[in-house]
Amino acid sequence: MMIFTIGENAGLVWQMLDEQHEMSLAQLKSRLGLNDAALWAAIGWLAREGKIYCRAVDEELWFSNSLSDGFITFG
Repeated sequence: MMIFTIGENAGLVWQMLDEQHEMSLAQLKSRLGLNDAALWAAIGWLAREGKIYCRAVDEELWFSNSLSDGFITFG
């Protein structure tokens, strides 16, 4: 059932980004209560589907579910 859990977590990440538009890795981890492995798996799931974007600000990763200036796509 690992795939189901990763998919559920990906949905939680996407919904959080849909509400907040942009969040740091630390903010996502804190707000969702996911451990590192679960959060990175969810981000990977969304990246594979082309539904998450990333940028680095002062060596901190920020994520969004919409492509804006400064964000990059995965893949």
